[in-house]
Amino acid sequence: MTRHTYSIISMPSRRREDALSEVIGFILILALIAVLASLYLTYVVPAQGREAEIRHMAEVNDQFLGYKTSIDSLWINDQRNVPISRTFTLGTLTGLTQGAFVVPLFQPYPSSGTMVVNGRGETITITADALVQGFPGSATPNLNPIYLEPDHIYVQIMTTNVSREGGLNLLPNSGNWSIRLNITKSYTPQTTLIGTVPTFPDPGSGSLKNYIDLLNNEGGWISQLQSNISSTANLSFYISMTLMKNGNVVFTELPIVKNVQNNTWYTINILDPAYGLENQLFFPFSLNLSNTTSNWIQYRYPVQVGYLPYSINQSHSLGSLEYLSNNKYWIQQNYYYQQGGIFLKQPDGMVTKVVPLISITNQSGIPYVKIVDVSISGSGNVGGTSPIQVVTRLDSVRSNIINGSTLAQGIPNARNVSVTVNAQDTTTAQMWNSTFNAIRNSAGGTIQNWISSTQTGNQATLHVKNPIPGSDYDIILDYTSVNLTVELQPVAI
Repeated sequence: MTRHTYSIISMPSRRREDALSEVIGFILILALIAVLASLYLTYVVPAQGREAEIRHMAEVNDQFLGYKTSIDSLWINDQRNVPISRTFTLGTLTGLTQGAFVVPLFQPYPSSGTMVVNGRGETITITADALVQGFPGSATPNLNPIYLEPDHIYVQIMTTNVSREGGLNLLPNSGNWSIRLNITKSYTPQTTLIGTVPTFPDPGSGSLKNYIDLLNNEGGWISQLQSNISSTANLSFYISMTLMKNGNVVFTELPIVKNVQNNTWYTINILDPAYGLENQLFFPFSLNLSNTTSNWIQYRYPVQVGYLPYSINQSHSLGSLEYLSNNKYWIQQNYYYQQGGIFLKQPDGMVTKVVPLISITNQSGIPYVKIVDVSISGSGNVGGTSPIQVVTRLDSVRSNIINGSTLAQGIPNARNVSVTVNAQDTTTAQMWNSTFNAIRNSAGGTIQNWISSTQTGNQATLHVKNPIPGSDYDIILDYTSVNLTVELQPVAI
């Protein structure tokens, strides 16, 4: 009898298969969420952070532009000891750092920044062979033409024969006025020696005629009077001025120099406030002098009076107000204000955002060099993400005064001018050299050959010099020194 063996195989239940599929599905969902979260953290969050930092850097740029405008207004209007306050944002704004979720993990990490006063090491050196105001004077200025109102315009006049009258005409080629300088003589009688007037005789026929004869006859009172005057009078000579404005005589034969002697030069300042010519000057103008009499009247113009040669060599720290970024998603950008300009430093180099307060313009074929020398004092270093207030005060502003000497005004007053910046690194020096080249290019083609710039190592120099050897003072230098004090004050939010 054959025996059969049967094996019974148990099949899994449908419920257990369903549970396994739910676990696998949940894991797949978590994996999908993880992938999506990873993609969000990898691409979206950095993009949001980068956009926030780009906006923040643009905001910092605008804040520096606003700061420069405020500082320029401060020194232009000479508002000394009047503090102004500007707010800078050190980090990205809260509204720009929010992600699509409320979970902090899905938000861009906010960036921070640091504001520093005088954290840089640049110095500036200004050199020039210049004319300054000073007496008695040893330099002859170039007064043809006169570009701006000088403090004085000197003319010298001499006579070789005081007994002969004569004059000198001064006539500008721009403006309706003229001056005449005359050699004039005068008599000053001693009136105590004139004597007593005769008494009128008793009335009667012919009494009036007899009285007149008494006065006029030879040896009479009038002849005695004339004799007394000629013998006792003091004869003197003086230089007088006659001024015409707009066709009208302002004054005639006004004595301005007394007791004139032969062969002596007399110096006259036609811009003396007493003559009132200030409102009649139209610039630029040239002054034409002519002797309408004879060779006994001589004159010199211009003259070596009132101006001294002076060698300028001034060096000091530039100072700066600088923002140092600490971006997490965007390139680092460091803005700073210096010498009235705004500069930007990035990992790939530096660029001038606003040209510093150095300019060269064309004034009738010669360079007009204007330098506003901004110096910043103070110190401070504040970092974080909160806003910060920068408080700036104008300590002093002085025009055309260097080391206590006043530059000659309104006329060419320099032979050559150099501005040298000693930078803290070669990259900064290259940026300054590029800035100097931009200043040269904006000066105009007719005077560009006067201007050059060089850069060696950490040093960049702007040169302005007449290319013709042996030239005289033929550059106008306008120099203004501005001294600021800067303080940092954190603002809690």
